[in-house]
Amino acid sequence: MGWILVAAGLAMGLTPWLVVKREFGGAGVLVTVWNWVNPQGLPIPEGLDFAWLGWCYGLIWVWLGLVWGSRCWLSPWRRWRWRLGLGLGGLLLAVGIGVVFWAQVGAVNQAALAAGVAVNRLPLRRSSLSLGWVILVLTSVGVMVWGRWQLGGGKALLVRYRQVLIPLVALALAVGVGAGMVWILRPGLGWQEGLDGWTWWILKWDLVTYTYQLLFQPLTQGAGWLQSLVLATPLIYTGLAVALGFHGGLFNIGAPGQLTLGAIAAMLVGVYCPGPGWLVLPLAIAAAALGGALWGAIPGWLKAHFGTHEVINTIMLNYIAASLFLFLLGANQYTFFGQTITLPFKAPGSEARSAEIQPTAQIPMLLPLLGIREGVWDPTLVLVVAGLGLGWLLSRQRKIPGLILGGILGGLVGWLLPPIPVTVPPAIATVRLNGSFILALLALLAVHVYLWHTQGGYELRAMGFSPPAAAYGGVNLNRQIVWVMALSGSLAGLAATHYVLGGGIDEYRLKQSLPVSVGFDGIAVALMGQNQPLGIALTALLFGVLLTGGLQVNLELGISRELVTALQALVILVMAAGGFLPRYFTDPLLAAQVELPKPAAPKPQTTDLDRHPPPDSSLDATAPPPTMDAPGAPPPQSTHPPPN
Repeated sequence: MGWILVAAGLAMGLTPWLVVKREFGGAGVLVTVWNWVNPQGLPIPEGLDFAWLGWCYGLIWVWLGLVWGSRCWLSPWRRWRWRLGLGLGGLLLAVGIGVVFWAQVGAVNQAALAAGVAVNRLPLRRSSLSLGWVILVLTSVGVMVWGRWQLGGGKALLVRYRQVLIPLVALALAVGVGAGMVWILRPGLGWQEGLDGWTWWILKWDLVTYTYQLLFQPLTQGAGWLQSLVLATPLIYTGLAVALGFHGGLFNIGAPGQLTLGAIAAMLVGVYCPGPGWLVLPLAIAAAALGGALWGAIPGWLKAHFGTHEVINTIMLNYIAASLFLFLLGANQYTFFGQTITLPFKAPGSEARSAEIQPTAQIPMLLPLLGIREGVWDPTLVLVVAGLGLGWLLSRQRKIPGLILGGILGGLVGWLLPPIPVTVPPAIATVRLNGSFILALLALLAVHVYLWHTQGGYELRAMGFSPPAAAYGGVNLNRQIVWVMALSGSLAGLAATHYVLGGGIDEYRLKQSLPVSVGFDGIAVALMGQNQPLGIALTALLFGVLLTGGLQVNLELGISRELVTALQALVILVMAAGGFLPRYFTDPLLAAQVELPKPAAPKPQTTDLDRHPPPDSSLDATAPPPTMDAPGAPPPQSTHPPPN
């Protein structure tokens, strides 16, 4: 561990710590522990002094020495508490550096505002902490983890949380490899000919840092969050579809075809089915699920009755689904055996697209669905949903009456409250996040309940663990295979509701630009999410953030969005290798053998009677017990009652 601490200390001395100001395109004024780096010669306001950063760096080396030296003179338990305190101290130092930095930046900008400078012309724009500060935070957390690892049961504690540890390690390794790719392929931000090697080195690290700042920038913006949820919504469906197959021991790689069939079915109902909205919209959603279920049940039936592998079947059906889509929407007229057949599905124009979904089958956008219309918020629906949730949580045995009572109370409160004026920024109002996101959250809950709280889910997981054992326990494997693939396909088909019924591709219609590739992205989401609904939701959000940030990286730095695709591929690769962690993190049998140490048995306490036996004792403690044949043995005691 000593060499890791030394490497962390050197890395903090060889990377930028602060970005005082940054222009569009990435060039900026950087601060290291040794000097300032300003390759573009940007103007810097007077009064800024970061000499204190060098003193902090010297303090960091003292801190690292205390961390390493604690292994020499402290017991394991005291070592753990010592390193916990040192780790917290490192985090406090990082917080202090950030507070002092932002205080100086804020003072300069406030003085400029007081002088009448416009907000978009402030002297210090887009200031931020940089890589050296991040390394300090990660080192502090690592010190605490290291101390807990060396304490008794530390290994067992990490193994217990391996479902969280493995995805984090996979993401960290993928980010590291991606950083190497950016380092090699792109010049430093603001690099010019004639600059010295130290400046080249610092600008390279600033390029890597700024690239990932842009990638994860949606996490700090309201509009970025919503746009990330837009991209995460179909990934939740396809991730659940793949994960459900994995739980049943099946590899459903046909989510693109199932999504396509779900989109076709939703289009047919949404365009041609007459009726009111309360009937047509649920029918269109059900049609999307049934279309995907049909396309998933076919390979399941082939595997159950003929033994053909589901991977081959689903891949072939993906091509058939794409061809069926082009047949229905590629042209209006076809000639077969001299007969001309006219299809009504394609809209006029050269693009392969359907007619527009009728308004009664359109899923509304999320803001109107939550009651926000024309600057006014009606909280009735939100309060009804909150009442349903509270009724479910507070009612112990009678869930249905609790739900009814909670919904009624929420509706009454919403009816009594007046509409609330709200201001929605234009950047948020234009985000196309629709009600399909709510359906995705309900799908997460439904899959969780089905897998771990129903008999069908237990049989599905039993088949995934051991088909022979499940068959011995009475599970009909053939029927279960077809059912799992159909259920998996229905989840993939529901992803079409986001695109076709929810207007996720800019229009309420089925178009050739339908992004069926999210079906393959669902494999990465399921793997990184450990096939758990909560993990799938978080992973889908992470991928949505990366896809949203990838647009900004491409716009500002000219780095291709394929960087995000490379990161996803690296995540799959590292996850398949178990994060390159020891086998007891990936093998359940070996993980079960890593147990917490058992507490030592208490020593038997001696009494005064043991120390000083009575003097009239006729028995010698060192003599063997008397036998029936030995003289002087006590008579045997009869267990039978004496005769009358």
